[in-house]
Amino acid sequence: LGSVFAIAGVTHFTVADEYENIYPYRGAWGGLWQLPGSRQFHVAWTGVAELVGGIGLLVGGLIDWLAPVYISSPNIVTTAGLESDCAAALFLLTWAVTPSNIFMYTHGARLPMEQPQVPVSFHVVRFLLQVVLL
Repeated sequence: LGSVFAIAGVTHFTVADEYENIYPYRGAWGGLWQLPGSRQFHVAWTGVAELVGGIGLLVGGLIDWLAPVYISSPNIVTTAGLESDCAAALFLLTWAVTPSNIFMYTHGARLPMEQPQVPVSFHVVRFLLQVVLL
């Protein structure tokens, strides 16, 4: 799972315009979406968060797997250890990016942009995957 998040984080920079396309514009949903900052800013910080969180999951998992039983992941933020801290951060990040997934569904945003409109079945599968992640 760590590698999936890390790769997704990298893609926020390699295909940033694709992610910017699914970020809700200011005033979306009848004026309810008023988050400050540009689409570029939000795509960048979520990419960094995914990359760092994914690497943290990988490193924490490797430490737990390779180290003796009496050694655990280093305590970076909390006493739970690196892997748990990164898992909690990625949990919060998944909640934070949920509006983009809803925007894709409600406004027909495409990812990738040159592809045909995403079928409803894709949105259902994506929603179920997010439920599993949460």
